[in-house]
Amino acid sequence: MTTPKINWIEIQGFRAFGRRGQTLSFGSALAAVWAPNSQGKTSLAEAFEFLLTGQIVRRQLVASTRDEFADSLRNAHLPAEMCTFVEAVITGTDGKSHRIRRTLISDYAKRKDCQSALQIDGRDATQTDLATLGILLSQPPLAAPVLAQHTLGYLFSTGPQERATYFRRILEVTDLEVLRGAVAALEASCKPDDSDLQWTRLSSATAIETAEPILSPLNAGVPTPKGLAAVIDEAITAILTAADHPLPMAPVQRLAALEELLQERRAKTFPINGFERKPLADWNEPTKEEWDSLDSFLAERETVDEETRRLTALFREALAIPEVDAATRPIDCVLCGVEGSLTPERIAHIRSRAQETESFQAARTAAMDSLRNLVTSARALDAAAAAAPNFLSMYSKERRKAGFRIERIRALLDPSASVAIDIWLASVRSLARAWATTKTIAKALAAEIDDKLEDLDALDDPQTLNSKFSEAADAFGGLADAMKQYVKAEGALLEQITAVVDAASETVGWQELIDAARDQDALRASLVERKARVSLQGELKAALRQIDRGNELVLDDKFAHLSGGIQRWWDLLRPDEPTFFSAVRPRKQARRTVDFKAGLSLDADRIAPKVRDVVAVFSQSQLHCLGLALFIARALHERTGFIVLDDPILSSDEDYRANFQAAVLEELIGAGVQVIVLTQDRKTWKNLEHRYLHESIDMFQMELTNRADGTSVTNSGDDLTAMLTRGELLARGGHPNLRKQAGELLRDAAERFCKEMLVHDRWTKGDSRAALSDHDGKNLGQLQPKVEPLLIADPSHPGKLRVIASQLNPANHDDETPDQSTLKVALGDLKSLKKQYLP
Repeated sequence: MTTPKINWIEIQGFRAFGRRGQTLSFGSALAAVWAPNSQGKTSLAEAFEFLLTGQIVRRQLVASTRDEFADSLRNAHLPAEMCTFVEAVITGTDGKSHRIRRTLISDYAKRKDCQSALQIDGRDATQTDLATLGILLSQPPLAAPVLAQHTLGYLFSTGPQERATYFRRILEVTDLEVLRGAVAALEASCKPDDSDLQWTRLSSATAIETAEPILSPLNAGVPTPKGLAAVIDEAITAILTAADHPLPMAPVQRLAALEELLQERRAKTFPINGFERKPLADWNEPTKEEWDSLDSFLAERETVDEETRRLTALFREALAIPEVDAATRPIDCVLCGVEGSLTPERIAHIRSRAQETESFQAARTAAMDSLRNLVTSARALDAAAAAAPNFLSMYSKERRKAGFRIERIRALLDPSASVAIDIWLASVRSLARAWATTKTIAKALAAEIDDKLEDLDALDDPQTLNSKFSEAADAFGGLADAMKQYVKAEGALLEQITAVVDAASETVGWQELIDAARDQDALRASLVERKARVSLQGELKAALRQIDRGNELVLDDKFAHLSGGIQRWWDLLRPDEPTFFSAVRPRKQARRTVDFKAGLSLDADRIAPKVRDVVAVFSQSQLHCLGLALFIARALHERTGFIVLDDPILSSDEDYRANFQAAVLEELIGAGVQVIVLTQDRKTWKNLEHRYLHESIDMFQMELTNRADGTSVTNSGDDLTAMLTRGELLARGGHPNLRKQAGELLRDAAERFCKEMLVHDRWTKGDSRAALSDHDGKNLGQLQPKVEPLLIADPSHPGKLRVIASQLNPANHDDETPDQSTLKVALGDLKSLKKQYLP
């Protein structure tokens, strides 16, 4: 399968590239780009990176804060109406050319990443779509196949665990990691909850010496409900027997006996039962309907005078008598005893008067019901206040008699508990005030409403009663807050007191056993769940061990393969060194840690080397070479079709630059990898041109002369043409310095013409080994006599070459600078000679 290749790339408005878009066309497997410092070389490397990832990794690896890269991608001098983009044509694995364009939408901001739009063949696309072309990015942060000085040492400066994650992704074992992570998470979630209330009770009860042999089997198995009851009763019986306490006949009685014995023993040290309290019950104010009912009653009462209300009551009582209600003839009055006074007509009149007050009577009945609800609410408030701890409802004399004294508490506990005691006392005072206020209001409300029930006519202002219930609600809210603070303070203190008292009375664990005995269903349910969790956890742990063994075998094999690749490129870069790269591998018994290892031998034969971490023993030069070897090994492992190398060899590493230029690049080209080398070292650039002339190497130069236009790129594949073009531009300038530079450049062009003529002559004579480098160090004066015999197309041509040498010579010295006419003639002659002999 073919791998992707870059045909050309165009850049506009990106970093050092300005309003004049620049294009680099690649027709060869190797390209070399030269640019001095600050001329746009790094911008070119990052343009490739931006095209493929939409980001630049330097922001992540180099900046102390990401704010430093705000507004860093768009050229600062680019006109507002122009867009920033990087576009390339890449031949995909399908063998077809595809146009890829990424346009900057928004630049980096202080706390935001940049945003960009990716298009492939004119259609909106995503990173995933790049993969369909065979462009497979690596793992972040070094995702793009671009290597620069700031990324060379990334894996040595990052932590071992980050390295492990990075390599697992590169080696495509993340699926195993995902599986292991899912199983590990499930195993962790199945861990039994040791803080479960029922389990903590059983654990505490099992610590009782006499109960331990009886209760401990519950840790391993779950008995039936009857079996659990029998086990708990047996433990209680064992405790009572050890305490020489009489044994009641029934289990329930034995449990009660244990509770009594516990209280008795505790009381000898301190009456802990004084802390006992009921939970504070909920209480709410009466509803609006109750007050509406009372208001309706008062309104109806205003429509009926007092005499009518009195007589109506008598009439209703009379009509309730069956013989009155059903009378069809005069009967004796049941109220006054007058014979025959209650005629059917009078009875009908009485019935009519009673019906006239029916609405009032209904309102009265409803009001009585509401008052009963109100008195119930008041009494419920009084009952809720009973949630206070027992000691609070005791008189001082009773507390002293029971031994519930602050002095006793301080004596029981360490001095360190003094703060907890003081906090508890403060909460007690607040609770006592709230408790007393609530009970007083509740009792007063209940008494007042009882009076209203006895004499409903005494009800004249429900709003006052409503206000008193609002006061009661405020009091209850204060009680609830005070109780909340008290419970918190009590918990911190009571735990210490109970521990001291139980230890002193030899009753540690008794209370927990009693609590478990009273809630056996919950205990058994907890045991069932715990056993299921333990069983499942065991199975998952076994599965994890199997996954780890398989993962380890796979990783060992893949790391060995990767190490072999790194070793290969290391040996090409730095052959025969006694200190060398040995391996990259997971650390033993530390599954998530990866180390780079170096071998240290006495001789270049590398026999019996000592192994150490590379970070500790490698020089900066060696670390850079290792970073390059790792990058290349990764590229070949991931079948990257092209790589961009930005000054991959330190300028101080003269010895290893030659190995890179010869062995490494030759191997990469042979492996089918397209290599684009960026360098600030002109000598390296020239050497690459000479060495790989047979590969038709693409040669480019970059320079930044106009900030608005941005970096410009010149194709120097035909180096003589580039020299002549630049010489022509400089010759147009009127300043002496510009003319001097033009003279120097044209003299270099004349030397280049001579060298190419000599190489061309040898090629035509069958010497295929002829190269420009054969004439390195020769100047124009030395080359000119050898070339003149080859200029046979016109008798004037040798003379033109001699004139060029003599006229341009001042440009290289301190004497007279060539004038524009001289430069123009020399330039024309050189172009003419080139066209005639080197078409």
